[in-house]
Amino acid sequence: MGEELDIMGNIKLIETYKTFLLTSVSDLHVSMLKGSRANLDEIKDELSQIIILSYLLAKKLGIDYSSIDDKIIKKLRVSLSEDENQENADYLSLITYLKEGRE
Repeated sequence: MGEELDIMGNIKLIETYKTFLLTSVSDLHVSMLKGSRANLDEIKDELSQIIILSYLLAKKLGIDYSSIDDKIIKKLRVSLSEDENQENADYLSLITYLKEGRE
């Protein structure tokens, strides 16, 4: 019975994270629609909330944080190899940040 409650609790928490994640993405869109009236701190808050919820959701799904980071780095490297665009410097900078930590 205890294990069943734990599974149900995890399912409820996963659904809660998914709902909060969608809400945060929606809030980000609303903030960005404000244009120049958008508060940069508000946008940072929403972006950080999306990242936090993504990591927490992954953890509840049995995916560890480092494997998410590894997947992000892999996707960035694929983008670097496929695209010749202005974001390449940003991709490289993000790869370095994820591999070496905060500057």
